Amino acid sequence: MLKSTVAALLILVIFACTKNPLSDISVDDFHPEAQVGIYTVSQSECALMRYRKIIKSDSPVGCERLRKVVFNFFPISSRLMRSTFALDSLYRSIPPPSSGIRQRAANNVVPHPKGAVIVLDVVAGEVLNLFGELYRLKFPIKSAIPIEYFSQQERVTEDMNNTLAFDSRFITNETRWSEHAYGVAIDINPIQNPYLDIENTSRAEVIPRDATEGYLNRAKYRVGKPVRVGMTEDVALVFAKHGFAVWGGDWNTPIDYMHFQVGSRQFIDYLVALPLEGAKVLFRRYVSQLNQCLEMGGARNDAALLRKSCVEEVTAAFEPQ
Repeated sequence: MLKSTVAALLILVIFACTKNPLSDISVDDFHPEAQVGIYTVSQSECALMRYRKIIKSDSPVGCERLRKVVFNFFPISSRLMRSTFALDSLYRSIPPPSSGIRQRAANNVVPHPKGAVIVLDVVAGEVLNLFGELYRLKFPIKSAIPIEYFSQQERVTEDMNNTLAFDSRFITNETRWSEHAYGVAIDINPIQNPYLDIENTSRAEVIPRDATEGYLNRAKYRVGKPVRVGMTEDVALVFAKHGFAVWGGDWNTPIDYMHFQVGSRQFIDYLVALPLEGAKVLFRRYVSQLNQCLEMGGARNDAALLRKSCVEEVTAAFEPQ
């Protein structure tokens, strides 16, 4: 009995000594930089990404091509979720961000939280501008924490309502790299913007599962019900203006309301293959032409039709020959 007890204790000691300290890292350890901006991915962050298999040895891009974009965001609150009024009226009483921070000690105004996404170096500048515009528009976001801060169990078993970008994984239900594996796709507010796939048996697969309670019906205004907030229909045009022109909400099947990406796979492969400065020049031209098209058609009453027309025209023009 004594020998078995000693052996068990020895095993525990060995386990404690060999346990990887990265295994204990959680979302509580996520502390973004104090200033909004673009940052290189540190060695410790890259080590965590490798440990959690967010980046792998055969990933299409490595840590050296990734950047962390830190931004302010308006949080989705229970007050917003319950309101029967439009979003602007809810925020009417909130001071502008700068004055709110200055007056914090006087009137107990708490600054809005910061989040971060990991993206390809080529697109990082536009991603920073994109989230800056979402913040100015007071578009609410639930959470924005890089996925490596979530354990494998959390990613598999929990319905995370977390906005993210880079994740070196395959396309859902396929065996080829997702656009997320290149750092050129963003998923935003998954609960409000679910992934919906109709299988051959006509059975619907909804991810996250919690979205089935209220967001398969995409109407923003419904009689007797709260106004829906945080839905991508409100900002698809904003994403297009910053180069994330392809929206999963336009697809037939699967329908991926949370998903925005830069362009076609051929265009993405070409961007990644180019030297960095050449890729940045190409991407700036792509964004510029999208905006020129959107501005020229600004007199149209149907913004969704304008976005559709410009995205089709410009993405086709930038297909590699």
